Amino acid sequence: MDIDEILKNLFGPGFSSLDGFCQLLKVDQNKLLNFLYKRKGSHYVSFSILKKNKTHRTIKAPKRVMKAIQHALLPHLENFYSPKSSSHGFVKGRNVKTNAQIHSRKRYVFNIDLKDFFESIHFGRVRNLFMAHPFNAPHNVATVMAQICCSDGKLAQGAPTSPLISNMICRKLDSQLQALAKSGKCHFTRYADDITFSFTSTAKHLPKDIVEISEDGRAIPGRELEEIIKSNGFIINPEKTRLQHRTQRQMVTGLVVNDMPNVTREFIRLTSSMINALKRYGPELAEARYLEILKGENQPLQPRQILRTKDNAGDFYIKVVKGRLNYIQMVRGRGDKIYRRLAYEFTVAIGKENTEFKKSPEEILGNSIFVVNNIIDESQGTAFLLEGVGIVTNEHVVTGVSKTIARHSISFHRAGDPKEYSAELILSDKKADLAIFHPNEEFRNIPALRKCDKIIVRHTDPVLSIGFPKHRDGTAHYIAKGHTTQRRRQVDLDLWLVDFTLMEGNSGGPMFNDSMEVIGVTARGAKNNIDAALYGFIPLESLNNFTKRADFLLLKRLYDYMGNGTLNLLPEIPGKWIFSSTYQTMLHKERFQKAKSA
Repeated sequence: MDIDEILKNLFGPGFSSLDGFCQLLKVDQNKLLNFLYKRKGSHYVSFSILKKNKTHRTIKAPKRVMKAIQHALLPHLENFYSPKSSSHGFVKGRNVKTNAQIHSRKRYVFNIDLKDFFESIHFGRVRNLFMAHPFNAPHNVATVMAQICCSDGKLAQGAPTSPLISNMICRKLDSQLQALAKSGKCHFTRYADDITFSFTSTAKHLPKDIVEISEDGRAIPGRELEEIIKSNGFIINPEKTRLQHRTQRQMVTGLVVNDMPNVTREFIRLTSSMINALKRYGPELAEARYLEILKGENQPLQPRQILRTKDNAGDFYIKVVKGRLNYIQMVRGRGDKIYRRLAYEFTVAIGKENTEFKKSPEEILGNSIFVVNNIIDESQGTAFLLEGVGIVTNEHVVTGVSKTIARHSISFHRAGDPKEYSAELILSDKKADLAIFHPNEEFRNIPALRKCDKIIVRHTDPVLSIGFPKHRDGTAHYIAKGHTTQRRRQVDLDLWLVDFTLMEGNSGGPMFNDSMEVIGVTARGAKNNIDAALYGFIPLESLNNFTKRADFLLLKRLYDYMGNGTLNLLPEIPGKWIFSSTYQTMLHKERFQKAKSA
């Protein structure tokens, strides 16, 4: 059965008739139709927000019942959507930072804006979307679906279904603009109505299909670009069209991209002054002053924000500051000094001082990194505890260690902590140069390092390595910083090379990005160095693929089930094992529990 048939069997009946659609949403058909077509008054609450250009954008937020219906529909729409790589708005795992990253450190950045984006997606376009593949809904069902998603004949900006539907409508546009960017040898992304192209070429060699320089020196969209936009039912807003050279401040979705994506200095200063006001005047007075400023700038609050100011004075202001801090953290990273300073001052201002923010990120990360002692060949290396995975190191750090002797031949300890830890080996692979151990109860109170959610590593990205080269008792972990230089296939390994030295003993340690998230496993210390001039790390995607192997998943599940128990694996047939009575007992327990619950 192909994928279309599977999708049709799973979801097709839900869209093939009005009755089936109502069953899908778990609503009564008559009540739904009466609600949509016969109820007096609007299903939406309208309010406006001030945009950066001092004009107002009207938001239509659905009322409680309409919002519940839209939320019921949303997951069924999501099953049919796979975003293009260029689309970053309203997509899981993507945000303004991932959108901006692609355009950092470029010679030219070209921004255009789609005028009246949501208003351009009218009722007919939404209905046609639902009548087309893959929904294939008949006219009456598609009409009801569009009625749920639209207000006054347009896509409702503020409805939970609108971002996804707008991305579905723009899927063809994304494909065409990706092809245009490829032909112009440049990069392209779209974040809702913000479209960005970036170039490494000089002004003379900018692709004229995308951007042209007019006689008066203005940058205007190329003819091909404009035709693609128009053919997809949108119009370019000429007031927001701009071409920025790297000698200017280059902005993409609100972030500066001349180097790495960053918030503006003005954003940092305002956040700092808001924290100082909170510290000096307290939340209630600081909020009152903040509301006066908003009123003077003609920035009305949203209805839910107004309720928050009435219910608990000062709470709204605290949430605004916290939101700004979270934004700085998302862009600059958890380990950033400016973020940590502001976060600490905020905790002091609200009377909940958190001294963890005064520690360096390296100090905090060091709690999750171990010296590895291999008594088989009396060597050392580094390992780290990674969320959802286990204790990670290189295979060459634990060479000669099998599952049966791992617990007794490998020890782990942290800098400044005399306690030695042991763990069962889940899986090691020489070709992948990876080994993963199972953290037992001894590791329960040790924080695990975070993996990078969106793996985007590029040339000259800043990276940081923590490890234990030539470690002796009483010495701290070794920190090395630098940049990525090249992605290369080295023997059997896919590696990112770096521009700083990784010494013997660094192997198996974590490699971090500027957000203090793990992006790989250090794999080049002198013990495993084929070319002493090359130092690098195994990228996180290789580790992710390693942890998806069936043998790893099976053994990890067994260890998770048994906790501190030891799994005896007797090699009987090459490549297979006969499991001990412990495993048989586990199976009997599991079957008994299933039978009992049934």
